[in-house]
Amino acid sequence: MDTSTTGASAASLPRRVGGVFVRHARGFAALTLAVTFLLVLLGEYTAAAGAGATCNNTYPGCAGQFSPAGLSVPQFIEWFHRLVAMGVGYLIVGNAVLLWWTHKKSRVSRSAGLAALLLPVQVAFGALTVTVAGLFPGGYAPPTQLVHLTTALAIFVALVAAYVWLDAAEGRGATPTRLRYAATGGLLLPLAQTVFARDLFLTFWPAVQTAYHFFGLLGLAVLLALALWARDLERVDVGILAALGALCTLLNSYLVAGLFVVTARVEAFTYVLLVAQVALFCLLAVAARRVRT
Repeated sequence: MDTSTTGASAASLPRRVGGVFVRHARGFAALTLAVTFLLVLLGEYTAAAGAGATCNNTYPGCAGQFSPAGLSVPQFIEWFHRLVAMGVGYLIVGNAVLLWWTHKKSRVSRSAGLAALLLPVQVAFGALTVTVAGLFPGGYAPPTQLVHLTTALAIFVALVAAYVWLDAAEGRGATPTRLRYAATGGLLLPLAQTVFARDLFLTFWPAVQTAYHFFGLLGLAVLLALALWARDLERVDVGILAALGALCTLLNSYLVAGLFVVTARVEAFTYVLLVAQVALFCLLAVAARRVRT
């Protein structure tokens, strides 16, 4: 038996496996980001439909069972949300491990790692929101829901940053052309969001509210990418405009997420924020055109 050949084959195996990891890291990061995006929207729909507190203070199952058999429609929505959240959680952890393997000690692995570190916090507050908090008068209330939503958005932001920086590490990073396309195309997102604004054109049913958050969350991702690209291109003006746009988008999402009583003044302020989002995207499009190749 040729032991030298066998030894060479054994040594090449880790390299081949590592090569597979490197080739698929970007695709796995994109998948993780996409399903996390959908999970946040599913959470928004669950809250908007009033299904979040329907499982009788039990977790992780619903109404004392793990099977969906016999559950009411609101209970099934919450059960399905928990099932998807569990699967996405595994992806977030796997993404952190994969990017640590392929991009050790870089901003890519640190950002993906932050998302994984925030995951237990998100799970804990998700459980508290529907169990312990629900056992007390007013427990299922804005403070616990606010932390739950904030952690979810923080995980999403970390994954967006990880993907943008991974793109840059693989030679697909910030360019003036990308900046212009994102700033110009992104203008459509707050305009589309306006169509689904609370009681402006449509009744704010759960599906309408979810569509509103869909365009808002997508706009947030574009603004974050613009801010990170602006930093790499050393364009402070673009970075500031993108950061302001992201702040307006986040504030708008919080105001209509069911965490606060929406009075006429609050509703009017959400419209003002939408106008600000459109205006900031217009300014971003102008500023991006001035970036030289």
